[in-house]
Amino acid sequence: MTRFPVLLVLAAVSATAEQPTLPSELALSQALNLALTNSSTIRTAMARLDEASGRSQQAKSPLLPQLSIGARQAYQTINLAGIGIALPFETTGAIGPFASMDARVFLSWELLNISQIRANKTAHARQDSSRLQVQNARELVALSVVATYLDALRAKATRDTLILQTKLATDLYNLTRDRAKQGAASELDANRASQQVNTLEQQRQEAEHSYVAAKLGLANILQAHVTSQFEVLDTAAYGDGGVPDPESTRKMAIETRADYQSAQANLRAAELQVRSIKATRLPSIGLSADDGQSGNTPVHNVNTYRVMGSINFPIYTGGRTRGEIAEAEGALREAESMLEENRSQIETDVLKSISGVEWALKQVETSASNAKLSREEVEFARARFAQGIADNTEVVNAQDRLSKADDSNIRARYTLGLARANLARATGAVAKSYGK
Repeated sequence: MTRFPVLLVLAAVSATAEQPTLPSELALSQALNLALTNSSTIRTAMARLDEASGRSQQAKSPLLPQLSIGARQAYQTINLAGIGIALPFETTGAIGPFASMDARVFLSWELLNISQIRANKTAHARQDSSRLQVQNARELVALSVVATYLDALRAKATRDTLILQTKLATDLYNLTRDRAKQGAASELDANRASQQVNTLEQQRQEAEHSYVAAKLGLANILQAHVTSQFEVLDTAAYGDGGVPDPESTRKMAIETRADYQSAQANLRAAELQVRSIKATRLPSIGLSADDGQSGNTPVHNVNTYRVMGSINFPIYTGGRTRGEIAEAEGALREAESMLEENRSQIETDVLKSISGVEWALKQVETSASNAKLSREEVEFARARFAQGIADNTEVVNAQDRLSKADDSNIRARYTLGLARANLARATGAVAKSYGK
């Protein structure tokens, strides 16, 4: 009764041991390598490629010679009357028992079958489509990893910024408390400074939780041992570069996107399928031959052989061929529609991502300038408060504006990094661009 639970525990331990352990500092390139190695999405695409390769091999088989060996040894009786041989005298016609042996090599070969030749080309085109789908799966996985890594970087930056802001607010509170003891500030000022510290501390705790959740999500995507005991530090995830030319980028995307090339291969396969089915109306030529020993026993036998050529010309198939052609032509129109839809989507992806990069660059520039001005405002307000020129309301308000400016800058950098990742996806170069 205890053996089965023990086996389950051992299986669980074994499965856990196969999951890779993340380093204490996870670089983006490391994350991509793990994902591209472990992703179930890629493994599924590769399994479909194996299926397509198997079907391609099966389609090629009828075009090659088929060779087999057969042998038999029998003891039997025969009723001559039962096979239509009439004897001139009354008898049962039974002969035997007697021995019968035959052992030979069989060869068959489709010398000319245009339909099968085109079917073989169709299978090859579908295999090419599946191979390109593996590349597309790698791109999608890479984009998912970059986006999740960026999300973790954003959460970490928010947490780190709030740590600094909380320290700054704590320093202000201590300064306010000292001035209140000296009678240079009111208890209201101290109360206001304390509220600011508590508010920022609460936001820091929320940011810490968001960072942990983002790291757990990243570990899950990498299909590694799920833990948050690592740090993301690689700012290469934000990417680099300005706004590319839309027209040249669009042309490059059409030439390099694996999903578009896969759709083209599917279209070729659909065209060949139509031609293959139409070719079933053409005659086919075959050759068959066998050679071996025939006799009573393996010891008493003689050599016999047969060579035969054949031609098969379909005349009437009851409408089956017409129906298969209609089905294949429908699949061809669907493949044409899918290709046009894919092309339109790629062009949309390119233009949207370029617009996103252009807008995000402006947002980063504006938010960085605003964050710099907000820091200067905090310093000016603190100096005015320390000199007794104003109460700490100015400082608290300045800190609020700094918090919003920092958050805006973090979001702008995240948006820019995501826009660049989407642009790399639009051109089919995510794994290549970020896997260095």
